Amino acid sequence: MGCSLMGCSLMGCSLVGCSLVGWCTIGPKSCEAISIVTRQQFDAPSVCDVSAEFGYYPDFFDGANEIFSIQTKRDHESIVNSVIDDPNVLEDWIYPGAQRQLEIVSGHVCQRPYNTRVFGLPKTHVLTLHKTEDRGDLDFVVWCLSFFVGMRLTTTDAGFFDATPIKPGKLVDFVLSSCALSDVVQLALNYLKSERESPLAPKRVEAVIHALFLAQYPHNLPFEQFQYLYMALDACFSLIKAKESKPPRLKHAERIDWMCNKFGLPVPDWVDSNRDGGVGVGLSSVRNYAFHEALFFGQPLGFAVSGDGQSSVSWSDVALQMRALICRLLIAILGDPGNDYVRKSVNTRQRYRLKLSS
Repeated sequence: MGCSLMGCSLMGCSLVGCSLVGWCTIGPKSCEAISIVTRQQFDAPSVCDVSAEFGYYPDFFDGANEIFSIQTKRDHESIVNSVIDDPNVLEDWIYPGAQRQLEIVSGHVCQRPYNTRVFGLPKTHVLTLHKTEDRGDLDFVVWCLSFFVGMRLTTTDAGFFDATPIKPGKLVDFVLSSCALSDVVQLALNYLKSERESPLAPKRVEAVIHALFLAQYPHNLPFEQFQYLYMALDACFSLIKAKESKPPRLKHAERIDWMCNKFGLPVPDWVDSNRDGGVGVGLSSVRNYAFHEALFFGQPLGFAVSGDGQSSVSWSDVALQMRALICRLLIAILGDPGNDYVRKSVNTRQRYRLKLSS
């Protein structure tokens, strides 16, 4: 039992997303603040409802209908100010700070020579789903909200890993336009309804979002970023393949090209595809060496930044384009494949307006 929350160590465990039970020690951010912001009372959900606080989201939003409701917490402004003023904020990212641990015998709080990795932030909103008791549905909706606002949101006490943005839009290349978070909730619920016979599908979507976000930790080494992004792309392939009446059997070198063609996306230059009648040796080759032989562009992991001419992959901005491609595939997977955004080129740093189809 236990977890690491905001630099607090609880019986030595560090699991992302664990829930707190019992006591914890004092960390760089006060655990008392968490208990204060979670004691507020909201309208109690009915027996057939499921409800949970989530955050951290710095914007106000309130909306309700017969299916769900989102409420902004009453002390939202003070919560946001406390996070913005935190000394561990740098360039719109918040870091957990040094690990602090309570020594049981002496009662002293000791600061360790390393940062804590798993941490929490105060919750800012409350989401209620009506006519359901499945907590998994609520968690999935929050994951989708995370993706569409471009920053990590969680219902858990310790749902952040190494660092997280404190401003929306940091982790995606689009901004919602002419639609609201309520439209995102509805999109997520529609997806859940369509995948009731495939319980693994929502978990794969969550995994894609999580890997996409992990890849953007500012201090990732290039091979770490690459591995997260490639895993996210491969999970997209699994999701799309599972919907086919006759699932294709494709090599890694063919998968991204197939996904792009399926949804009418421009195929990036670095995609392997069939070149000159044969399978290319681009991104999938980098993947094979990294995953199976611990080599990244011909060097042990961490010793190479880019291809340096060792691969047919044009590495400049490839990571940026991989992130953009994952975003487009997720929009298509979640049920809006005809959206104009899906077919936008990934070979740009432009941010797009995204209007979800009704």
